[in-house]
Amino acid sequence: MTYSYNDIDSYLNGELQAEELQQFEQELRSNTQLQEQVNSYRLLNSTVGKHQLAEQTIPELKQLLDPLTQQYFKQQKAKVFTLKRSMYMLAAAASVVLILLLALPGVSPDGYTVDNMPGAIVRGKEEEKAKAAQLFNNEQYAEAVQAFQQLKASGPADAAVDFYLAVSLLKTKQYTAALSLFEPLANGASVYAEDAHFFAALSAYHLQQHEKAKQYAEQVKEGSRYWKNAKAILKKEK
Repeated sequence: MTYSYNDIDSYLNGELQAEELQQFEQELRSNTQLQEQVNSYRLLNSTVGKHQLAEQTIPELKQLLDPLTQQYFKQQKAKVFTLKRSMYMLAAAASVVLILLLALPGVSPDGYTVDNMPGAIVRGKEEEKAKAAQLFNNEQYAEAVQAFQQLKASGPADAAVDFYLAVSLLKTKQYTAALSLFEPLANGASVYAEDAHFFAALSAYHLQQHEKAKQYAEQVKEGSRYWKNAKAILKKEK
């Protein structure tokens, strides 16, 4: 079955109906081309989101910079500046640059984003998986952990449940439990395998399992949305 990018967008935004969602996920498990398309679309959304964040940050930086500019670089009536005054201006300029750099968002191991879990919107009837997805998407991670654990205990194997349960555990700092789920995902063939390499590395990093953190971080591909975060882990593990 062929899916368009509109279908992929609806999947990632949780807008597919229950039957459509089931068919899409069934196809996703066996169709490597569709897996690549979903991963590419996720990466595209992540990149666009970062650019939007940068654009939103510019007015804040300008607001921060303007008072400093007025204080240290206001026009002087005198045409000749003394050496001492010039040194003060250089020091002020250095301070502004430092503040500017500190205000800009940097890349850190924990500076990651995660897509909303698909399936949060189910038309026609309520489902336990949809409720768990909604908790996750609302960033109610402790409640999401409980909901996903119930699903995992009572239902068939589901890579999506395992992945979002693991992320919820990571968000609530239950690193050992998170790592126990991320490792099989990273070594498996599901659509979550690529992302799971990074999250396994991050979990191991927080557990101070240095060799394991490096092992999984090194497996994150350069085209991955988490490649820079994985590099940050490797830098800290040197």
